[in-house]
Amino acid sequence: MLAVIALGSCTQDADKVKEIEQEVLDIHDEVMPKMDDVMKLKQQLKTKLANLDSLQQEGISSNTMAEERIKASDLNRQLVLADSLMMEWMYQYRGDSAKALPSDQAMDYFNKEKEKITVVKDKTLKSIKEAEGFLDR
Repeated sequence: MLAVIALGSCTQDADKVKEIEQEVLDIHDEVMPKMDDVMKLKQQLKTKLANLDSLQQEGISSNTMAEERIKASDLNRQLVLADSLMMEWMYQYRGDSAKALPSDQAMDYFNKEKEKITVVKDKTLKSIKEAEGFLDR
């Protein structure tokens, strides 16, 4: 009887580990395609900054242009951060190794990874939204 209960408990724990791991991977899979948007927006901001620099070299200068340049640079930094956070998360992710851990440790690992990848998602989506809003005006 105890063996049946223990086996059932292990199966439930393994299912919970698989479930939280899938949640982590689903968040990653939702955000990863957005990295193409990040790269495109970084290029668009780079072009915008070059245009602003060109105007300044021609002697056209204003507070508005200076503010635009500062904003474009800041948005570019946010996009670079989002990209680097994703690359760092992927480099450090050890899902296969975590599955070999006892269930409670694996659950802890995947819960922490879920928190990390959620931060990556939030920063990525926010930086994309802000950059698009800036470039669309």
